[in-house]
Amino acid sequence: MRVLCSTTPMDGVFGPFIPLGRAFVEAGHEVVVASGANLRSRVEENGLEFAEARLPAMDGVIAAMANPKVKAARPDDQIRFPAAMFGAVHPDAKLPPLRALSESRPFDLIVHPPVDVSGPLLAAELGLPSVCYGFGQPLDPAVVAAMAARSRPLWEAAELQPGRFGGIYRGAYLDPRPPMLRGPETVPAAHGTHPFRPEIPGDTAAALPAWAGVLGQHPVVYVSLGTAPMFNQPDKFAPLLAGLTGEAVEVVVTVGDLNDPAEFGELPPTVHIEKWLPLSPLLPRCGAVLCHGGTGTTLDALAAGLPLVLAPQGADQFDNARACERAGAAQILMPDQVTPAAVRHAVRSVLRDDSSERAAAGALAAEIAAMPSAAEVVNELVSIADRPGAAA
Repeated sequence: MRVLCSTTPMDGVFGPFIPLGRAFVEAGHEVVVASGANLRSRVEENGLEFAEARLPAMDGVIAAMANPKVKAARPDDQIRFPAAMFGAVHPDAKLPPLRALSESRPFDLIVHPPVDVSGPLLAAELGLPSVCYGFGQPLDPAVVAAMAARSRPLWEAAELQPGRFGGIYRGAYLDPRPPMLRGPETVPAAHGTHPFRPEIPGDTAAALPAWAGVLGQHPVVYVSLGTAPMFNQPDKFAPLLAGLTGEAVEVVVTVGDLNDPAEFGELPPTVHIEKWLPLSPLLPRCGAVLCHGGTGTTLDALAAGLPLVLAPQGADQFDNARACERAGAAQILMPDQVTPAAVRHAVRSVLRDDSSERAAAGALAAEIAAMPSAAEVVNELVSIADRPGAAA
């Protein structure tokens, strides 16, 4: 079977597909990942074939910010920007190269995240089944509806009807949330919801920098604000690092490819800053995670049984933070609460051996471990693709 993954060019969105993609390959299937050029190295380092289908991440953000409806939106509007970027900007640019790719080789199944409407539209054009993989809490129905409205002209140009959800839920939905993080909402997927286990990315034997050899004298706190430029600006790290400086902890920080660790100036020897690190060998050395509530980092931390301090800034981060708070695994610092003193207090609290957040994170790790593996899900997807009516 030949599988096309059409995904937006963001590490956090692509990340959940990696174990699925590798499991497809290990089962003897062919996988092609179509996305923006900035995702190429991440795709290829995981042994998957990459096909460029514009736009790169930053180009998409810039184009969406320039959209008249976005420029006219109120500062607190959480709908127009994602609707423009994911419902219009990306699919409008991406569909032509996707169509050319599909003409060069036949596909049997198209897999996509809920923020990529190009995948289900192409699947509908070709009469193929599509599967949507989630990367955290389901998208706000209002965002889905706005994306569907923005993408409707693309469907109509193809002489197709997108339905209420812009085609996102025309197939099965893969849910990476353990039971403790699920709410009362249901995902209206035509072929049902199927759980799949989130996995910490990378090889556990992957090399870490030399300084990692001295970790362990004090608790280790991993700090991340993800890879999206709008969230991981150097000034956003300032109160987090100020809150941890002077504490009896080792601090490991990743700042993303677009930031230079040298920009952070001289820091204590207990603070280690890198652009990127493999989490699979790092997280087992940590005692807690301080992050923005991005899905990838949050689920990776919970899979490792680590308590969280979450400082959400936007997008789905507030939904993730609320879910973790309900489950008891995190302390939350809203944007107006992120001060060095608040960070210090929250991290001290979750690092305690008897903290309720640590106990809840351990329970979540056990739930995650019990979820279906990528290999099991791939077998299920092959079965779904072979069913009559799967492409409807």
